[in-house]
Amino acid sequence: MKYVISFVIALFSFTVGPTQSTVNQEKERAELLRLHKSDREAHFKTDVELLQRSAPEEFITVNGGKIYRVTKSDERKHFTDYLKDAKYYEWDDVEEPIIRISKDGSMAWMITRIRVRRTQKNDTGTEREQKFIYAGIMTYEKRDGKWIRVANVSTFEPSN
Repeated sequence: MKYVISFVIALFSFTVGPTQSTVNQEKERAELLRLHKSDREAHFKTDVELLQRSAPEEFITVNGGKIYRVTKSDERKHFTDYLKDAKYYEWDDVEEPIIRISKDGSMAWMITRIRVRRTQKNDTGTEREQKFIYAGIMTYEKRDGKWIRVANVSTFEPSN
């Protein structure tokens, strides 16, 4: 009977005890930072395809007090218009990104604060400068071994 009780206690400690992460947190963090760097590069190159490499078929975005569900094709159209005739001078982190990854490595989020300075020509060819600070959170899911961005909440602070 003493052996049975010891076995039950051991089994219980394996099933209820703290779980250890088998995910290499530093490797996953580096991959998420690589995606962030790729987003920066995509803006400077005004490359819609590069921006959409980690895009799902449906993306949820929160901005201006509203929730939007955006298809990949709608997002492509938005970024095509947003980046058309644009030139970036700044798209730089104001603070180090804050990243958290789930213990099982299936989900993550990244909070960023970015200073943006860009120009874009309007329909008449007049170039207009825009300066602002963006702060937001991007959430990711791991699908087939690849981080996919699934939702974003954005805020903007006008810059002087």
